[in-house]
Amino acid sequence: MFSKVKKWICYVLVVVCFGSLVYKAAVTGNDSRKVVLSFWGTNLPYQYALEYVAAEYNKTQDDFEVVIDRQDAGNYRTWMGARLAGGNASDILATTIVYGNTDAANGYLCDLSDELSKPNPYNEGEESWADSFGGTYLTQVAYAADTSQYYCVPTSTVSVRIMINKDMLKKNGVEIPDENWTFSDFRRICEKLEAKGITAMEIANAKFINYMVSWMIDIFMAQLKYDDINGYDRNTNGQVETEEIVRAFLDGEDVLNLATDTDFAETMRFLKTWSKYWGDGYNSRSDTSENFLRQSVPMFFSGSWGVSGVELTLNNDNPDADKTNPYTMFDYVSLPFPKLEKETYIDADNTFTFTNLKEGLPFQELGEPSGCFCIPKSTADNGKYEVAVDFLKYLTSQKGASIMAERAYEIPVTKGVQVSEKMSDFLPPENSESVKFRFNLLNLADGVAEEYHFKQVQNYLMGELALNRKESKNGRTDGLMDLIQKKYLEVTQILRDDNEWEW
Repeated sequence: MFSKVKKWICYVLVVVCFGSLVYKAAVTGNDSRKVVLSFWGTNLPYQYALEYVAAEYNKTQDDFEVVIDRQDAGNYRTWMGARLAGGNASDILATTIVYGNTDAANGYLCDLSDELSKPNPYNEGEESWADSFGGTYLTQVAYAADTSQYYCVPTSTVSVRIMINKDMLKKNGVEIPDENWTFSDFRRICEKLEAKGITAMEIANAKFINYMVSWMIDIFMAQLKYDDINGYDRNTNGQVETEEIVRAFLDGEDVLNLATDTDFAETMRFLKTWSKYWGDGYNSRSDTSENFLRQSVPMFFSGSWGVSGVELTLNNDNPDADKTNPYTMFDYVSLPFPKLEKETYIDADNTFTFTNLKEGLPFQELGEPSGCFCIPKSTADNGKYEVAVDFLKYLTSQKGASIMAERAYEIPVTKGVQVSEKMSDFLPPENSESVKFRFNLLNLADGVAEEYHFKQVQNYLMGELALNRKESKNGRTDGLMDLIQKKYLEVTQILRDDNEWEW
């Protein structure tokens, strides 16, 4: 009996193994015609829009099929780096300017410069694919080491603004502000709501790796150090790359020293004072969005990517939302981040003086390429380079960009694309410039330095860090500036030595 059972088990295993081999062979055969595009994130409208664009493109193809693959956001860079190093990356990869520069330097990516000089067959009346892109969005993704080379192309940009529940403000007797509001206007609106026991605005601020706080620093510093920022952009391509940041800290006599920079110190002190109004408990991103959507908080700091979530959820179309407790639609608007003034009011006890403030600047809140795609060299080795390029041309054409703008609530970088009504507020003004210099360590390392910087700032804002004999609860920044400057110098010196940069 036992022998018969063993025979049956062996027979089943053989059948399963054989079936598995046949299936794997079939899949492998099918994979030879699949062009896989991988991206990261949890934005469902973005995923659905990409899938729709791919489906429309596939209708025009006989030999290949573009397939959309979503990866976990938290592990994407590690996954992507390992695949590129192993030569088995997806055929098209979502990337960033920073990732693109690093991966190009490592020899992992295809140079798209020649393709950009050719026409985009999906647009009419253009001399080259490069002509499809508006503003400085294409030049910003140029390879830092040689700006005549392009290893990735942009598809969209972002703009950060403040979302405002118009119905809730009206209900509480607060007049809706306009695009020209100042920070002093903003704080006085907040005080009217606070007097009624309403937290006026929440900011996703629970974790130390927090981009909301980072963007605030960028926005404020852009208004205070406009001339310096332009000076750092040595190659005048509209983006301050890694080498230029390193030069700002290490090259010449007039180097950037955040430990003694009064603008940076005053910005941090300003954030420290203001942060006490952000809501109790330093809310997470999900808490902040939920409180805004449930109309318990009338304002929250978000970006253009957040519109898709708001629209999806208020229409009760979000599959991740609580179906047992549907959302109530309300009228909302987004406004640009309020501008600083030389004398900026924050509360009855604190008016900040920003003596170096540059007024009337055309800065938009970010405005840099956010969606970028590259093609690994392994794609060319697999004979899929031409179709990968062709799909990127389709994605960045007016037709493809229009689909992404309408379905994913994107701000396209392709010329001549109409955006949905909800996204029109997020469009940067025609004379806008990118906040080119990021006053964090985003462009400098593999995340370790960036994490360090955010953690220091976060602890400072939360009042938990003793800063070189200066207690953060007193609002002093001396020790914080010393710690951050030390880390900047450590990272920039390593980068200079590793790359043998000489000026």
